[in-house]
Amino acid sequence: MTSVPKKTSSEIFRTPRWLRGPPRSLRSIINPEEASIYRRLRKAVIQELRPKTPIEWIWVNEYVNAQCSEMRYGTWQEAVMQFSVGEGLRRAVKNRLRSGNKGSEADLDWRAQELAGSMRPYVNDHAIEAEMYLSRRSEMDSIHKRQLSAQRRRDSSLRQLEQRRSRQQKEAAQIARALIDERNREEFAAPEMATVARKNGAGDAPELKTAGSEPLRKSQNGHG
Repeated sequence: MTSVPKKTSSEIFRTPRWLRGPPRSLRSIINPEEASIYRRLRKAVIQELRPKTPIEWIWVNEYVNAQCSEMRYGTWQEAVMQFSVGEGLRRAVKNRLRSGNKGSEADLDWRAQELAGSMRPYVNDHAIEAEMYLSRRSEMDSIHKRQLSAQRRRDSSLRQLEQRRSRQQKEAAQIARALIDERNREEFAAPEMATVARKNGAGDAPELKTAGSEPLRKSQNGHG
């Protein structure tokens, strides 16, 4: 049993020289861990999709960049929420104090700021999280839109790659079927032509005429 030679890593991961690396938004990665994640993600995706043509390389590269961007936007949301804990707590405490407040809105803000620490055990965690989001809703919505855009770009590049390969497979299958049909027609046509030729007498041996045959025929008829 013959073994199929395996492709080396250089054959699979050979990136075209003209293909640029991460976009400008990802080149500012300072965290070494994020840079390592990008490299590992890119290597894994290339190994999975195995681009062969320039068009496939462009789509795979777009997929990697879009996926990495989507992941970074997720960390942005976490960072925004992390720095909103104090504001979320103050807003949640302010809502609890609002029912019995008889002063101005500025007085209510001041009381909430002063009592936020002592009232923390009495405030629901979900209320704090909701106020954290509401306090930074514009930033969170902006980041979310960026996430959706990155997801659409990622999914679009993969969909185009799969559609292109599907069309190529169908075209190759059609060509293979056409070649098989042509060969079958040629194989069936050869015996049929031979049969028709035999029916038409093409297979009988032709009559051979020699120089002495005509005098011999005359002598046999008594004309000699």
